Amino acid sequence: MYFEELFDLKKKQIEQGESEKGIMDLMGKPLLPSNFTLLTEPGPMIKANYESSATDSKGSVPTTTLTKQEILGNAFIFLFAGHETTANSIHYSIVLLAIHLAKQRHLQSDIDSIVGSKPISEWSYYDDMPRLFNSMPGAVIHEELRLIPAILNVPKGTKGDQVVTMDGRQFTVPDRTFIHLNIVGTHRNPRYWPERPNEFMPERWLPSQTPSSNGAEKKEQVVEKETNGADGLESASFETSGSTSLIKPVKGSYIPFSEGARACPGKRFAQVEGTAVLSALFHKYSVELNVSEWASDEEVEKMDAQERGEVYKKAVDKAEMIIRRSEQIITVQMLPGDRVPLRFVQRGKERFGGI
Repeated sequence: MYFEELFDLKKKQIEQGESEKGIMDLMGKPLLPSNFTLLTEPGPMIKANYESSATDSKGSVPTTTLTKQEILGNAFIFLFAGHETTANSIHYSIVLLAIHLAKQRHLQSDIDSIVGSKPISEWSYYDDMPRLFNSMPGAVIHEELRLIPAILNVPKGTKGDQVVTMDGRQFTVPDRTFIHLNIVGTHRNPRYWPERPNEFMPERWLPSQTPSSNGAEKKEQVVEKETNGADGLESASFETSGSTSLIKPVKGSYIPFSEGARACPGKRFAQVEGTAVLSALFHKYSVELNVSEWASDEEVEKMDAQERGEVYKKAVDKAEMIIRRSEQIITVQMLPGDRVPLRFVQRGKERFGGI
């Protein structure tokens, strides 16, 4: 119903010459600033629907266009395909940071060193975001997707016979073979992740003065050039100077967004969104596991550091068990009924900061 309403609204806006200034709209027709170069025609999908009655140069054969149902289907993919996956990634990242409080403090330290006390409204996409992405916020997103990818397998198919070399041996994969890339097995393969592959270690993505022990080839470039269709348009979302980059693992050993020509087109958007949410959230707040199942607030207040550590360990054990039970329900998520209760507190008011 929402997409039917959206379609009718956008079509009406075009008919009446209405538009929203500065909004880039896949369905409707935007009015863009004079210094903004649009990569596609304004309102490409609705425009395509308008052309459904067009004819060719001879005035008889209709041109190939999008039907209304095709537009609604594409709009759903554009608007929602990456919504649940990114939300789940952020969700698991927050839970993992509540479990690993020392790593959360490391994250907050990096955020502070980059933006200081600057209000979030003044953060710069071009100056601050690349530095945040290439420090602990980006490392947390990378590590969460390594341990808990959005989906467990990536379906692929061969076109023609393909020769694959593995450990010096050649194998021929026949034409039209259906292949599933095992993301979980790949991401925890000790051959490429020798340093505690089953543990949450976002610092493994941070460059150091010594060679990395996680199978890294070289540092990941701040600017990743991605091909957008046949036009060969390049995306340089994180272009900046003087930024330290995250470690780049051996090609093929890290595939949460798949790889190659059919890799996820929303990779950069997901990375930006995850980095922005974690940075904004932990700039002001800390997150802790809720221990009320084992101790009341009053009881926690009376505990010494050792006692608090013991009760927090119970919450950590339960949270880790719930995470291990996660299954792919469209995307990887906690089972229905499973929950890890959290408490968000202003920084400086943590109850378990010293454990």
